[in-house]
Amino acid sequence: MIHMFRSLLAGVALLAAGATCAAPARTVSTPEQLLTEFSRCDAQFFQSLRDARLPAGTLRLSDYGPVKAPTIMSPLQEGGTYQHFEKPLVVNGVPLIGYYNQAQTIKDVGNFLFWGFVADGAPQEVAAKLKPLIIDSQRFVSQGKTTTRAEIRRVGDPIGQWRTEGLTGPGVATPFGFVDRVLMVDAGDSTPPLAGHTTVFCSLQGTVTAPLLQVYRPDLNAHLLD
Repeated sequence: MIHMFRSLLAGVALLAAGATCAAPARTVSTPEQLLTEFSRCDAQFFQSLRDARLPAGTLRLSDYGPVKAPTIMSPLQEGGTYQHFEKPLVVNGVPLIGYYNQAQTIKDVGNFLFWGFVADGAPQEVAAKLKPLIIDSQRFVSQGKTTTRAEIRRVGDPIGQWRTEGLTGPGVATPFGFVDRVLMVDAGDSTPPLAGHTTVFCSLQGTVTAPLLQVYRPDLNAHLLD
């Protein structure tokens, strides 16, 4: 999924204001509510799936420690990172047809974690339909062919603190000691299963530490990338 890495590096420069704060978990009973929880790009998506009431035959869930997440084989295993939904999960008129969860370490660049949905529809159309559901939607802005909301933190910052200025520039890897967090809608990869579709994903990129993973990705082993 190299396309996603290129897109992310090219798309994380934004003018943004205001930090994303955690909110109390609520019982999710519609696909739209689930998309809102997902758009936080933190643990609440996985926490909300524990008791979510969603249309039957859409995403398949498994228990991962104290939370649930869409079932995949392994975020580290090529060919095992994707789940195709038996029936689309329709969110504000956007058919979500699958979920992927990928983790990778690139030497001298850092750790990359991507998780999110695969949608039918053109990227700009998908972004426009989903934007009203997205947390901090005023910062979710079009940049070329992608629509993106980005934040950055320095290792050592309070675990819940994200900065919205001093963001990594386009085409520049996250500096050592920093982590970028990005919500992005973009064209899918050039190879199956993402080819011809649109991706709606969150990412953590850079010096992603075990304590950060433990807090933001409770569905994963915090030492997955050690």
